[in-house]
Amino acid sequence: MSAYPLSVLANGQLLVDTDHPQARACIVAIQGFCRITAYTGRYVRAKMERTSLWNAAANGMTAQDVSALLTAHAGVIEVTVERTIHTLMERWGMLVLTGQADALVLEVHDPLGALLLLHDARLHSVFRTEQGENCYRIDERQRGLIKQLLTKRGWPVIDNAQTRNGNALAIEWNNSVTLYPYQQHAVDAAVASTHGVVVLPPGSGKTYIGVALIAALQQHALVITSSRAAAQQWHDSIARATTIDATALGIYRRMSPVTPITVTTYQQLIHAPQALLDAAWGVILYDEVHTLPAPVFRSTAALQSRRRYGLSATLVREDGNITDVYSLVGPQRYTVPWRTLEQAGYIAPVQCIAVTVDHTPTERAAYLGAFPRQYGRIAAMASAKLTVLERLAAQHADASILVIGQYIEQLQQCAALTGWPLLTGNTPEEERQALYEAFRSGQAARLIVSKVANQAIDLPNATVLIQLSGAYGSRQEEAQRLGRVLRVHQGEAAFFYSLMTTQTREIDDNWQRQRFLVAQGYRYTTIDGATL
Repeated sequence: MSAYPLSVLANGQLLVDTDHPQARACIVAIQGFCRITAYTGRYVRAKMERTSLWNAAANGMTAQDVSALLTAHAGVIEVTVERTIHTLMERWGMLVLTGQADALVLEVHDPLGALLLLHDARLHSVFRTEQGENCYRIDERQRGLIKQLLTKRGWPVIDNAQTRNGNALAIEWNNSVTLYPYQQHAVDAAVASTHGVVVLPPGSGKTYIGVALIAALQQHALVITSSRAAAQQWHDSIARATTIDATALGIYRRMSPVTPITVTTYQQLIHAPQALLDAAWGVILYDEVHTLPAPVFRSTAALQSRRRYGLSATLVREDGNITDVYSLVGPQRYTVPWRTLEQAGYIAPVQCIAVTVDHTPTERAAYLGAFPRQYGRIAAMASAKLTVLERLAAQHADASILVIGQYIEQLQQCAALTGWPLLTGNTPEEERQALYEAFRSGQAARLIVSKVANQAIDLPNATVLIQLSGAYGSRQEEAQRLGRVLRVHQGEAAFFYSLMTTQTREIDDNWQRQRFLVAQGYRYTTIDGATL
């Protein structure tokens, strides 16, 4: 065994030998500046990336700090790796946005950066005038765009420009909900800055972190969520945990009034009147910020001048545009690994089980004769999955079971077979809330849901989730669905079953889907559905 637990590869990859007695201390040390990518047998894999190094710089680390930690745990690192770390981290601070919310100045502290600015035609539209040596007056309406463009070019912008204060709000935390230590740390880290992202697992109480932020800052707040159900949950959580007057809290829907604390959805915001965007907000909260769509970024440019915070469990996007979150909302201010919270007892341990099934001969022939664009649906709709579903339900007869899938036809077949209630995007709001409440209260121990329940839905008593199908290779969806069974239940184990059809593209898709959770330390056991 090596004297050191860490190996640093020339491409920025890190390998931690988990058999080494200093492995745990090493993993804790490197998480401040890299992204854990996989737990593979004896080794933990990680990677230093631009955004992870910039996040480290935003939280006070220097290139020298990173090099020293790597050397302490690896013994020696190559000169090229050390040079790359210094090159990337030293860019943090080269471009600084200063001034007032309506009088922005971009300060360029590196001549090469100034040259880049002067010769990039895409940036010309955001400059008003040159204001002194290497200082540029910026169109305040383009505050987000300048950061977005420069970050994608490899030059992060520190946004030190003042934010606008919102109207004062009479609100306090009422102590009916007790924050866990990590939740309070997240609130403190966010309040210490005017913008940033908090990354914590599903079921870890991110909503109450957001509510505590509003109570701490005591300014008018706009909360933007991913769905109507999530908006209602935010509304109820704010009312439950704070002293806010009922008339000062509302959910915005088209033509509804704007209240001092307004909760809305991304979809509503795209078509919102300018009055909503121009209101005297002091705090903007982006729930499930990884889902933030480009049209919202464009329509909320004015909100760049406010305190803004993002909440997320899975800061990944399959389209690669996760840097938009960092540049437009802010750097990561606080995170705790999933398994760390599990080991501390804050979230439930979950057994992840991949269950394979086979097509019938007729289904196999249909798959082989289909166009490639049809492969996903035909693979997902294997009839054997319903048989496996019935067997799993029998094995977990006393558990609260969620069944989730991508295809409505498949979910309808499941509902017809089992008689369990089905909830989809077409379910009327009143009926939807009644089904959620019946499941939460234990009146119904089974619930079939479409992708509307992927995230931001509070169903705390679920202990078994059976995934019939998903959105191809979405790591984000896989993690969010596992999050439905992360709430702690005294003495009860949680199970996450993912059903997949052999000899189809679903096998490859599921390997891709599992990557994020494997990187968090989860292990998938594969079993043959025919043996259940």
